[in-house]
Amino acid sequence: MRSKPKVAIITPGSFPIPSSRSSSVETVVEMQTNILQNDVDFTIFGKKAKGMASTENKGNISFIRFTYQNWTRYLTKVITKLSKLNPDIIQIENRPKYIPIIRNKFQKVPIWLSLHSTMFISSPHIEKEKLNSCLHQADKIIVNSHFLKNYLIVQTGCEANKVIVNYLGVDIRQFQSKWSIDQKSKIENFIKQLNLEGRKIVLFVGRLRKIKGIHKILQAMPSIIQAVPDTILIIAGSAFYGSDRRTSYVDKLYGLAKDFPEHVKFMSFIPHAEIHVWFEAAEVVLVPSIGHEAFGLVNVEAMACGVPVIATNIGGMPEVIEHGRTGYLINTQNIEVELSNCVIQLLNNPKRIKRLGLNSIDRVKENFTWEKSANRILQLYNQIVSEK
Repeated sequence: MRSKPKVAIITPGSFPIPSSRSSSVETVVEMQTNILQNDVDFTIFGKKAKGMASTENKGNISFIRFTYQNWTRYLTKVITKLSKLNPDIIQIENRPKYIPIIRNKFQKVPIWLSLHSTMFISSPHIEKEKLNSCLHQADKIIVNSHFLKNYLIVQTGCEANKVIVNYLGVDIRQFQSKWSIDQKSKIENFIKQLNLEGRKIVLFVGRLRKIKGIHKILQAMPSIIQAVPDTILIIAGSAFYGSDRRTSYVDKLYGLAKDFPEHVKFMSFIPHAEIHVWFEAAEVVLVPSIGHEAFGLVNVEAMACGVPVIATNIGGMPEVIEHGRTGYLINTQNIEVELSNCVIQLLNNPKRIKRLGLNSIDRVKENFTWEKSANRILQLYNQIVSEK
């Protein structure tokens, strides 16, 4: 009987794992490894937060954690422990600059980079010459969209055959259809708790950063309110994961919202385990990113709940959202006008909201579940073991 693949995953060290206050990188790792823990021998390296054990087994997954001072010290600690493991694969999450240091110590072990966004393959995080060297030393690069694959190849000249697309997923047990009879009373009770009965909820979920385009929603709100006066925009998120610390951009958002206070509600950071309730309560979810969004987990999470998404036609968004069938894709050069038009069209047409929402659920089940995502990566792991 063939042994299970032995995979060491090095998370960036920026956030603890598992934790309700982690980034999407840790969420992806947690979801995929939980599904594959009976098929793969996982050891996950990450940040130690207060109250967390340095070493811990959860199910069949081993966690090894360190306090994080800086990335080089973190990697030194990782290497010390990793040297005793003899893994089949070392998988580095979203930090190309970690590759040369790990490669220097583990020259015969396949090293994979799991890349989640364009951020850490761009300046100021890494210079182009250094990036090219890092990517050259990776045996495989896993990306979450064809957009990210093409971006990587064009920007770096990376060999196309070692870049593999594996779409992310959504937990369809957590993110359930808002249209089911079971969910209806739960949603009504939640809306009642918020004192928002009779209001049409338009929702943004994510970090409050300029690149996410939240200011564009607020600039579109006056025309939306004029056409649909019972609209309320809920902005769920903060500038930093797990923190309510304000930035000048967040102050700007509050400034834009002060002209229509009855129509905007800011919610601070919401743990991932609770976010599905907000999606289910919404009529429509907005993702007006003005930067390269590689995939956008929020898209598939909203879609799984049966909520249409209006997003900018940028990055990996068109690979997830089918324009006119599951939601709408809008032009980045005309966000306020197109966003306003699409929101008004939907809020005035509940039947269309439901039709797009049900189409969204079908699309998620066909393409974007964690089971499908995890099984694709399992095939890659097994391939390495079978070649040994």
